[in-house]
Amino acid sequence: MSADLSPEPGPDLEYPETSITVPVLAGMGVNLVSLAIGEPYTMAALGLLTGLAATFLWSRRPLAWLIFAAVLSANPANTTTPVALNLFCAGSFLVFMRRSGWKALPRLSQLALGFVLLSMIISVLAAFLSEGSKPLFNPTAAGRIWATTWTRGASMEALISQGVALVNYLLGPFLLIPLVFSRIHREHDSALLLKGLVYGLLMPTLLLFLLARTFGRPVIDTNALSENMLNVSTFHLGKLDIQMIRTQVGIILAALICASFAVVVSQAQRTTRLAATGCLGTAAYMLLVTGSVGSTLSALAGIMLILVLGKQRFSLKRYLVLLSAAVVLGLASWAFLPSGVQKYAESRYETRVSHSGSSTDDRSWRWRKSFNFLMDNPSGVGWSLYIEPLGTYPHNDYLTYAIAYGLLCGLVYLFDVTGLLYAFVSVSTARLDPSRFALALVGAGTLAAVVINSMSDHLTSNRWYFNVVWSVIWYAFFASRALLRPSTQRPAGTSSRGEGVR
Repeated sequence: MSADLSPEPGPDLEYPETSITVPVLAGMGVNLVSLAIGEPYTMAALGLLTGLAATFLWSRRPLAWLIFAAVLSANPANTTTPVALNLFCAGSFLVFMRRSGWKALPRLSQLALGFVLLSMIISVLAAFLSEGSKPLFNPTAAGRIWATTWTRGASMEALISQGVALVNYLLGPFLLIPLVFSRIHREHDSALLLKGLVYGLLMPTLLLFLLARTFGRPVIDTNALSENMLNVSTFHLGKLDIQMIRTQVGIILAALICASFAVVVSQAQRTTRLAATGCLGTAAYMLLVTGSVGSTLSALAGIMLILVLGKQRFSLKRYLVLLSAAVVLGLASWAFLPSGVQKYAESRYETRVSHSGSSTDDRSWRWRKSFNFLMDNPSGVGWSLYIEPLGTYPHNDYLTYAIAYGLLCGLVYLFDVTGLLYAFVSVSTARLDPSRFALALVGAGTLAAVVINSMSDHLTSNRWYFNVVWSVIWYAFFASRALLRPSTQRPAGTSSRGEGVR
């Protein structure tokens, strides 16, 4: 995949490290305010205002702007607001600042965007033009307005429902999120970019997880009761619920583990690697607590890919030291688990590995029913995770996209994630400095976890986690390629670290 990295009008500036600290603090401030407000439409209005303000305030400071948007991807209100808050920044930039910003996307991603929109249009036309169209989903039973598909016919309810899904699940990963991070090409300090990944994308979500588990009120829901309350998975923090159900939180924890591990094994600055080590330990501990077998295996697959790619630059001695440290870290994380949670996690792994669970828990049963439903409705029925006629969730993101917007869309989504993975794996490492090599490893490991885990779980079930994972992917993609063209001359008064007169 190649990207159009031609510079924007105006001076090509480099920025000091305040371009990270200030937007991180501002973004986390908005995230904490969200916990205090809670009301989704108030938060949507706040998201629009902050997106506009940040876009105009940092219009010529792209690094600060994109770090702020990155932190907002971890906003707890993203799961309740109609549109995730970080997408308002991209929308503001696209509408008010640079209408041709989509041209910075890789060409294959532009094609993918075109095909998924085409697939959605075909799906809508097929639903409205077919005779005898009847409701497939009951909006009352679904309980939320955006669970209504367009098979119910043309209605304001369906329009709002599917408009929300369009922005979050199609325009989000295919246009708006990559639009934000395409501006990385104006920053040429690779060490600063790697630090921005750790502080702007890895830490905010994990900090909120720690706050939820430490200060949140455990919610005794059906998931907790079914597990004898050994693993309470919902925490009420402020006025919002933070879901840590294994089928929701597993994929993002696997992705954060791979991204953190890639930074830890790299030749990054010591402080950056120490921060990433803290993220790695926290994410690994929480993944053990969830007992998500599929996410654990996908995280291990991502780590193995990182190690395979890293052998091009790392010595055998470095490998042995890192692997020893990883084993010690894993054992330490397990030792700190409460005995009840240890037994719960052991039972989960034993059930999955020995296949002794009930047939209704078998993913292949869900995939088979979902695939048959897709063959009966190849043009799609509109976005909704729960397939009511089947009484089940597909537990497969590729099937989810195909059932929603048609077989073509499911294939394009599969092509997009695997194509991006190939782009990271095939990049010429000889042209990358240590920090950009680390960013390439971040993208490869994260995508490996997503490609595998999306076969058995739903990344799309939580828009907070969905936005963070796709933000990590696109940040790593553009940051690892930002120096493939030579930078312009630095403005007077700046040093090579970007610290100087402003």
